[in-house]
Amino acid sequence: MKVLNLFAGLGGNRKLWNEVADIKVTAVEFDKDIAKAYAFRYPNDEVIVADAYEYAAKHYDKFDFIWASPPCQTHSRLNFGNVRWENSRKLPDFNLYSLITYLQKRCFSKYVVENVIPYYTPLLPPSVSIGRHYFWSNFEIKKVKFKTKKQLARIVLSDFTDFDIAAFSGIKNKRQAIRNEVDYELGRYIFECAVKG
Repeated sequence: MKVLNLFAGLGGNRKLWNEVADIKVTAVEFDKDIAKAYAFRYPNDEVIVADAYEYAAKHYDKFDFIWASPPCQTHSRLNFGNVRWENSRKLPDFNLYSLITYLQKRCFSKYVVENVIPYYTPLLPPSVSIGRHYFWSNFEIKKVKFKTKKQLARIVLSDFTDFDIAAFSGIKNKRQAIRNEVDYELGRYIFECAVKG
C-alpha cells in the first residue's frame, strides 16, 4: 500500500501503521532537520524535504492513502487570547481548507486531513472530532474516546523515548516537535479505519 504522509514531522501518526498493513511510505516535511530525525526513525520510508501543499497538488494521485497534518499553531484555541497570542499574532493559515477542498474534489484514494479543533467555526465541517482533533476524510471514522497520555503543557523531552532527539541539534524547539505528534494509537486507529473501511 502506497502511503503519503504530508507534514510528517517526527511521524507520530505513522508509528504503528506497519501493524495494520504492508506499506511503502513517502513522507514530506518542510523542515530539513525534522526530516532528518524522521528518516532516522523510519529508515525504510522515502523522506522528501519540500512544501507539503505543493507536493500534494502534484502527486496526490500516486498514492493509495494520504494523511495530512498541516501546522496547527495558527488555528489552536491555545493560541488565542493569551500571552502567546499577544506575542505572535498570526492570522489563521487557511491553506488547511484549500488542501481539504482539493482532496475532496480530486482525490479518489482514501485521505484524511487532521488538525486541532480551532478557536473559530471551521470553514468546512469535519467528518469527525476525536479528542482535541478534527478529521476531514472520505472514509468513515467512528468517534471513539482516546485517553490522553499526558497534558500537552506538561510534555518534557524525557517523555520521548523512541530515539535520542537531543542528537538532532538542528531541531530548535524539540519540545514543540514532540508536542506536534499525533498520538500513536490514534494514528493507528485512523489508518485502520481507512484500510478496513
